[in-house]
Amino acid sequence: MEKVLALIFSFIVFVIGLAFLITGRSAVGLLLIAVSLFLAYLAFRRRETVVLQQKIEIGGDVSSQLLQCRNCGAELSREAMEVKLGAVFIACPYCHSQYQLEEEPKW
Repeated sequence: MEKVLALIFSFIVFVIGLAFLITGRSAVGLLLIAVSLFLAYLAFRRRETVVLQQKIEIGGDVSSQLLQCRNCGAELSREAMEVKLGAVFIACPYCHSQYQLEEEPKW
């Protein structure tokens, strides 16, 4: 959608630039045409994709526990875990409920 709007705006600026060229105002016309071509370039350029990988290291004694869905009671696996905005979430593959995993204090 953003590309389409940029292209439409670029076309409008290009047509206005041509109108200025035809009426004898070549400096303004050339500037507007250059701006329209730059907008078209921005619309079609490829954006870099950045892949962030976050690893969680757990220190101390850790015991594995069976995780169950709070909604339907189904067993949850490690594959259902994902990190969003720095927090660990788990999703139930059966009822599609999502929970944020919270570490309880050990005292």
